[in-house]
Amino acid sequence: MLRITLKSVRGHFVRFLLTAFAVMVGTGFVAGTFVLSDSIRATLDGLFNQASKGVDVVVRGTETGAAGQASSGRAALSLDLEKQLAAVPGVKRVVPDLQGTALIAGKDGTAVRSGGAPGLGFFWDPQGQSFTLLDGRGPTKAGEVAVEKRTLELSGLAVGDTTQAVIGEHRQSVTIVGEVKFGAGTTFGATAVLVDAQTARTLFAPDGRVGDFQLEAADGTSEATLRAAVAKVLPADAEAITVTDFNEENQEALGTALGFITTFLLAFAGIALFVGAFIIYNTFAMIVAQRTRELALLRAVGASRPQVRRVVLGEAFVVGLVGSAVGIGFGVLVAAGAKAALRSFVGIDLSSDLPVDALTVATSLVVGTVVTMVGAYIPARRAARIAPVAAMRDDLSIPAKGLRLRGTLGLSGLAVGAGLVVTGVTRDDIAWLLVGPGALLVVLGAIVAAPVIARPVIRVVAAPFAATLGVVGRLARENALRVPRRTATTASALMIGLALISALGVVAQSTKASVADLVAQEIRSDFVLSAGGGVAVPTSVGPAVAALPGVQSVADAVGFGVRSSDGEDLGASAGTAKGLGDNFDITMRSGSLDAIDRGEIIVNGDTAAEQGWTTGSKVSLAVGALGQKEYTVGGVYAPMQILATDIVVGEDLFEAAVPAAQRFNQGVFVKAAPGADLTALRAALVAEVKQFLVVSVEDGEEFQSTAAAGVNIILGILYALLLFSVVIAVLGIINTLALSVFERTREIGLLRAVGLRRRQLSGMITIEAVTTALFGALLGTALGVGLGVALQRGLKNQGLELLAIPWSTILVVLAASAFVGVMAAVLPTVRAVRLDILKAIATE
Repeated sequence: MLRITLKSVRGHFVRFLLTAFAVMVGTGFVAGTFVLSDSIRATLDGLFNQASKGVDVVVRGTETGAAGQASSGRAALSLDLEKQLAAVPGVKRVVPDLQGTALIAGKDGTAVRSGGAPGLGFFWDPQGQSFTLLDGRGPTKAGEVAVEKRTLELSGLAVGDTTQAVIGEHRQSVTIVGEVKFGAGTTFGATAVLVDAQTARTLFAPDGRVGDFQLEAADGTSEATLRAAVAKVLPADAEAITVTDFNEENQEALGTALGFITTFLLAFAGIALFVGAFIIYNTFAMIVAQRTRELALLRAVGASRPQVRRVVLGEAFVVGLVGSAVGIGFGVLVAAGAKAALRSFVGIDLSSDLPVDALTVATSLVVGTVVTMVGAYIPARRAARIAPVAAMRDDLSIPAKGLRLRGTLGLSGLAVGAGLVVTGVTRDDIAWLLVGPGALLVVLGAIVAAPVIARPVIRVVAAPFAATLGVVGRLARENALRVPRRTATTASALMIGLALISALGVVAQSTKASVADLVAQEIRSDFVLSAGGGVAVPTSVGPAVAALPGVQSVADAVGFGVRSSDGEDLGASAGTAKGLGDNFDITMRSGSLDAIDRGEIIVNGDTAAEQGWTTGSKVSLAVGALGQKEYTVGGVYAPMQILATDIVVGEDLFEAAVPAAQRFNQGVFVKAAPGADLTALRAALVAEVKQFLVVSVEDGEEFQSTAAAGVNIILGILYALLLFSVVIAVLGIINTLALSVFERTREIGLLRAVGLRRRQLSGMITIEAVTTALFGALLGTALGVGLGVALQRGLKNQGLELLAIPWSTILVVLAASAFVGVMAAVLPTVRAVRLDILKAIATE
């Protein structure tokens, strides 16, 4: 039976090759995900191991604020602690964590950036092991810097050149005196500038506070011993941890933060494999139908049902194994593309190679092979049921069962799934868990019911062709209707990809509309200052522009962590009553916005309801790096998107809670004074922020366009990945048409014999392909728009206030689907028109 299986694969090589390609794409994403994950893990290992060279114990502040917020969530430590730590027995050296933000201007005068990665500043430590000097020397005084190798390459400058730099909050002219290399080979995409120790103390710790101290143990002292000795002398707001545990914590935290990449790629792997399963099923179903007599002869000469089933599954095994093996190579390309995308769009630079280990190979082979065999299982069962007497019959087809039960099941699943989605998006909390299963049930229901839906829809889609092209159009329509199961299965592959594209289009268009509405309804500012790409705006920008003539007030977009007395993490923002009131349309439900200037807090209405807080309540909070203290709720404001944090505090409390080096400002909103010349004010703002290198000035429309551009970039990446599922669907149409042409060889010969010209035959097959593609497109678009609308309604409270349908995108999708049908018909048409008429008529 093994020889029969291999011979069958060779005999249907081209058909199985198309099927193997579908398997390859799906397993390629699986393999690529594992390869990229291994590369990220290796890079992180090297990064943390190198950064901790020469360090045995880390002394840091105890955790007080909310983890994962803009601030560290830990108490800042005074630099005065350095002397006390140095006096502990067993301590060889103490190094304060003097680092912050730093950017240099390149040869073109603009800030050196690497995607959206930050610009980091460190102090040059001649005894440190993290950075290695490649050229020149380390900085020893103010005005001198050493620059990391890749940062220097991006700048177009060289050692000895003079340029501008923003170090911490200050712009200054600097001379590049050295080129350094980070020992791990990468700073994970961040640019890096090193300054002398005194400058670092002045600019990175202006308030005399740092995040931690790194301790090197004396010879003969272990990490654990040193940690225990240091812990005895620490104040209550500090703790000691071995560098091994410190690195593990950081790796776990950063790995979790980047885990979305793995989830993201695996989701597309699942989509590709799911779509590919339709091609696998269709291919094997049609081949089994065409080989009825061959399989019946096997049964007649003594093959048992299990043996026949094993022949078909054996073919699937070979196809799946070959497709998966090739998919591993494709996966390396996927990982390389993802690696390049991370570097270009996010700024993350992975230094490690793209490792392909045994687990990746085994997983890819198993997944691809199993999916192929699952897709071929139903056709294999049908093949095993063929009676030996079928070899002596002229009717070689396997009769199809009625569609009534299938239609009932499919439409029922569609209705139940829609109900779950509606329930999930209209209810809160746990009900959201219903959306995923509901959406999946909707798609599965549509797939199951598709053969029933196919007949009426295809008649409508094909009506213009039948009316304008006469016999050719009617023949194409009847061919598409002849086997509705086959047509529906072929179209379903395209349906899935286009449903996802349509749903994403609705969400993206709604996001853009909601951002435009946000700018119009909630923002009163005349200008917005931002750095873009997730890069922080220096906190000194706000005070600098506030002093300009024509500026009424400013509001900084700062965020930090808050923890309630019961341990719940909350988010907070800060500002002055005038700055927030002038720049944002804040509706106070109770209390006064002025409360924040008195040291009180105001609370988001939703948070107040959840916590049971009202104006006048006394609440215990750990704000930023401060310990638990009692605060008075001075007011409750109506929920809004621009102030989506849980609480708002005054600037004085913010400055006390968050160390200067840990403050993160996402932007500055500027309100012009009444009667101010906006053109002149903009020119003044541009001139003022030029010194900060990365800060740009935008009005409301430009701010809206920038937000929309970010959505378009994400959407472009998603569309590019979903395009793979569409490519698989096109292969499915090609495969189905090719097998259909083979199946109808005698019919085509008879049509040619009675006068059907080659051009008419070509048109008939093309119309059949276009009809199938449009059926899948219409079904997919309808499902996608429905799911997109449901998602928008469910995310209404998260910022997607407005529903917007991308009608232009939908029209493009439908037109592209028709083009897909034309392209898919090319190869089958070429084979059909080349058939010898007499041989075709004689075909059994």
